[in-house]
Amino acid sequence: MSWFSSRGAGPRQPRPERQHPEQPAVPALPALPAATAGGPESHRSLGLASLIGGLTAGQRLHILDLGPVVGGNVEFLSRFGCKLYIQDLYPAVVPLQAETIGLPAPGAATVATIDRAAVREARETWDPRPFREGGESDEPGLAGHFAELLTFPEETRFDAVLTWDLINYLERREVAALARQLARFCRPGAQLFALISILKQIPAEPMRFRILDQEHLAYESRTSSQRPCPRYAPAELAELLRGFRLDRSFLMRHGIQEYLFTREEP
Repeated sequence: MSWFSSRGAGPRQPRPERQHPEQPAVPALPALPAATAGGPESHRSLGLASLIGGLTAGQRLHILDLGPVVGGNVEFLSRFGCKLYIQDLYPAVVPLQAETIGLPAPGAATVATIDRAAVREARETWDPRPFREGGESDEPGLAGHFAELLTFPEETRFDAVLTWDLINYLERREVAALARQLARFCRPGAQLFALISILKQIPAEPMRFRILDQEHLAYESRTSSQRPCPRYAPAELAELLRGFRLDRSFLMRHGIQEYLFTREEP
């Protein structure tokens, strides 16, 4: 059971999470309904609170969500009057990962098998290959396809990117390639929000996250199967997400480390 579950029993109060640096104030927006009894667990999210605190209501913000469409998230983010782009990336990632390691068309067994490449590649050294004109890459496999998977008008500049837990399901080279593609479309100062597991096992597919209020997320598992976790360390992520500077991180007591990265000046 999660240490920050809204359904946990007992009067004992959990110790505060470690955070760096102090989070900004969160705007006073009305909360959305909390998870109902018997539903998905909700967890406090200092990373989300910090991200929301950095958004300015009334400005024409551009936000990219790399997870599935979740009505509650659309409703919450719409309060900022933003233009929201939703690109559920994982379903497009799986066939390309399977193709890279020579597997047939992906299915339930394929998702579980791909994990061996994710764990192995996460610990290998890598040398990123430069983009060609038009943003194309000479990287092998999935790493060379992010320019096709994430295509936006050239003038697009995002103020925030929600990657959720997607990075847990990418190989090291793929994380670097994703970061390079995102950096092309993020303005300097844009925030990238990521949830990185520090546990040995994670669900075989990414979780579904629903924003409950400014600092609470509902975690909805889409499968009971498990796979090994790459367990990316902060130093690794700082190396892989080139073009983004590690701004702050929050080690949560349910096995998730939340990160906020800031797009640096090109």
